[in-house]
Amino acid sequence: MKEVLLKCRPREEVGKKGSHKVRAAGEIPAILYGHKKENIAMSVPSHDLWHILHNATSEQIIIHLEIEGSSEGKITSLLKDVQHHPVTGEILHVDFQRISKDEFIKVNVPITLTGVAKGVKEFGGILDHGVRQIGVRCKPLEIPETLEIDVSALEIGDSIYVSALMEKYPHLDILNDPHVTIAHVSPPKKLELTAKEEEEAAAKEEEEAAAKEEAAEEEEGKES
Repeated sequence: MKEVLLKCRPREEVGKKGSHKVRAAGEIPAILYGHKKENIAMSVPSHDLWHILHNATSEQIIIHLEIEGSSEGKITSLLKDVQHHPVTGEILHVDFQRISKDEFIKVNVPITLTGVAKGVKEFGGILDHGVRQIGVRCKPLEIPETLEIDVSALEIGDSIYVSALMEKYPHLDILNDPHVTIAHVSPPKKLELTAKEEEEAAAKEEEEAAAKEEAAEEEEGKES
């Protein structure tokens, strides 16, 4: 897991008015909480934070905060939440959680599918990506940027489940249900349509055969 340094400064004025002033100055209001310590309201340089987010390969980013005037030194934290403006996409607020390198924390890690499924490559199937991230319990420095799983062997109708990740990464405490689907190869739409047509045709033939049999029985009854 990549670690980065972010310099910030404490802010005394909080609330909407204080946040507006911070953003007007080219900074982003933020809060640091956790470890039963008093929350610290801060402001972080907008450019520096955008740079960190732009270069991140995962939502889970360990950031060492260097707060101006603080005697704590570098504070290890996890970037916990980033609030964006729903229209402009502007970052409105950021939450940091204090962490210790020796404690176990719960985080979500993205899943990356590698390879090209056989059912897709050879038979035109469709690869459906199920759950896209997974819960993991581990120490901060052990947080993987992503969990990779190879789908090359999947044929049409095959699936890969969370249990496959548990087998591949036995050192991680994966929190999801092992039966949850990660990837599945569905038949091509044309084949699905053909199969449906075949079922409908077979049902129709059965109905016609039953009708003929019923008619024959009625005819026999009349003759007798």
